[in-house]
Amino acid sequence: MSSIDFDEVLVHVGEKGRYQNIMYYLLCIPATLPAAFLAFSQVFVSATPDHWCRIPELENVTSYMTLDERKALSLPYTVRSDGKRQYSRCFMYDVNYTSIIEEWLHQMNYLANDGISTAQFPTPVSKREWPVTKCIYGWSYDKRDYDSTLVTELDLVCDNSWLPSTSTTFFYVGSLFGNVVFGWIADKWGRRTAFFAILFLEVIFSIATSFSPNYVVYTALRTINGLFFPAIYQIPFILVLELMGPRYRTFAGMVICMFFATAMCLLALLGYLLRNWFALSLATSVPFILLFSYWWIIPESPRWLLSKNRIDEAEVIVQQMARINKKTVPTNFLRKIEMETLKKRGLACNGRNSNELTLEMQNIEDRPPPPSATPMDIIKNPNIRKKFFILAFDWVANAVVYNGLSYNTTNLGVSDYLAFFIGGIVEIPSYFITWYAMDRLGRRWVLCLTMLLGGVACVSCMFVPEDAVWVTVSLAMIGKFGIAASFAVFYVFVGELLPTVLRSQAMGIASFIAGIGLLTFPYIVHLAVYSRVLPLIIMGSLSVAGALTSVFLPETLNIHLPQTIEEGERFGADFKLWSCPTLPKSSTSKKRRRPSLSLRYLINGRPGSRRRSTKITSDAGQQQEAGEKTVVTIDASKDELEHLNATDKTINEFRNSYEDDDDDEEDEEERAEIVVEVSR
Repeated sequence: MSSIDFDEVLVHVGEKGRYQNIMYYLLCIPATLPAAFLAFSQVFVSATPDHWCRIPELENVTSYMTLDERKALSLPYTVRSDGKRQYSRCFMYDVNYTSIIEEWLHQMNYLANDGISTAQFPTPVSKREWPVTKCIYGWSYDKRDYDSTLVTELDLVCDNSWLPSTSTTFFYVGSLFGNVVFGWIADKWGRRTAFFAILFLEVIFSIATSFSPNYVVYTALRTINGLFFPAIYQIPFILVLELMGPRYRTFAGMVICMFFATAMCLLALLGYLLRNWFALSLATSVPFILLFSYWWIIPESPRWLLSKNRIDEAEVIVQQMARINKKTVPTNFLRKIEMETLKKRGLACNGRNSNELTLEMQNIEDRPPPPSATPMDIIKNPNIRKKFFILAFDWVANAVVYNGLSYNTTNLGVSDYLAFFIGGIVEIPSYFITWYAMDRLGRRWVLCLTMLLGGVACVSCMFVPEDAVWVTVSLAMIGKFGIAASFAVFYVFVGELLPTVLRSQAMGIASFIAGIGLLTFPYIVHLAVYSRVLPLIIMGSLSVAGALTSVFLPETLNIHLPQTIEEGERFGADFKLWSCPTLPKSSTSKKRRRPSLSLRYLINGRPGSRRRSTKITSDAGQQQEAGEKTVVTIDASKDELEHLNATDKTINEFRNSYEDDDDDEEDEEERAEIVVEVSR
């Protein structure tokens, strides 16, 4: 692995300039549209409209009897709390409807022949003592919202009503394996290669799904499609995250989520306009062929290239980035950055002369790439392991609740398209609020509070009367607001907590674990056949549990991304449970506190140091000639000094005197000035 810190490179070429803006907004489209359509088109493709037993004899008397009158004759019913009848969807009265209708029509004709008005003549109704049986002749479907769905074509209702949920489950079974495979590919062969491989396969199999002749083929193809989700979203997101500086990671996470919410609204609009599952399937797959034009636009992640010691390839991208951002950097900029980094880490000291250092720098290009990180590194390192398992559980909670609430829009008692559209719309303000809060309260507190809000709102539905449909809808949308906000925070949070060399693999494995949890959400949603609010109560409880565990993660606000395994293990090992990065600290020191310098840029400092602007000047405030000594003032804390890998005698003497200080103030809070002589 190269010793270059790409965050330092971005300071010189632009952390979010014109180049990053162009790449970011271009990448938002292939990251969100295919993912949203792939995962959630099944909400409408496999929607189950209102249905009831089909009675062929009653289809011939539609001019005499309304739909409600035909239901009153043929279907058993229960009376709801509001006094309205709830007709059975799966049972019918097993009687001779032909004779009943003939007798009724005969009486109607008899009255008409006698000149008696038949307007008030009652239609035949069922009798409680009639025998009941399952639907014999199939089902009739409400056509108000859907012309055709997979359910209506294959009669996947009643005894087969669990089959659509099972096909959704198999979709996420596929995602279990796809996350690991494509996460490994993204770390092994690069973000760009992995993305286009996924896109190609997703388009092919999504189109094939549209032509499924039966349920088995449809489920098999959906399982294959599941291999590509959510990796098709994660990999472009990682690429975007790695192109920007630390200050703009929140921006990257929030805006891409707004694109995803917009894609959800667009899906609802397409479903409303097409109302046919075959047409919708094609409309959500064929247009993505155009995205292959991105092959000539999207670069590889320079951060990933540096992690693989491919410095020259990263140099080309960095030079292009600087040119478009209107920055000026020298030729072989990354090589010079690495040389400076090695000098700062003491390679010029420890008995080495300049010739030895020059020889080593000449041999940098011939270094073999470092051994690749493996999933075992997650298990071997206790701090990484703790963070990983908390992230995995929170991922399960977020994924189950977010996907569950999205699919559950068909069970809220209002138009499926309207409910799904509102569910997408409420996400957008949640991202704006989260965007504002993340840089003020920090990642973990926003994650905790938004999950808590969503969970409490969903659980509260248990107290809403059954006929108060819009109250339930409103609480469900508040739940969607909260869980969408937490999911947005989570994607930024998990990317910041994990080191670069493990990021894609760890996210893939955590997503694999979340995928196991996702296998349950279709059946949680299916519980609405027993009670409309039961899925909301279960998902709300899970969200509350996730909120409580998230407070045990360290804060990452304004923290440099850990790159190596060692940095990832040290990062967050000493965090305080109730800390909040923006709350004022107690001021007991007589000395004026100053922002801490990011010491890793000067001397092999610890990962996770905060990025702050610091000026380094000589006493005279003038430029020094080469070889002259410069007195540098470093504003540092003792906690940061503990991680220095310096051999400078002045620093070591200061450390010893600092440790002998009898001041009772907290070590991490006390500041001091160090005078260091360094050779330019």
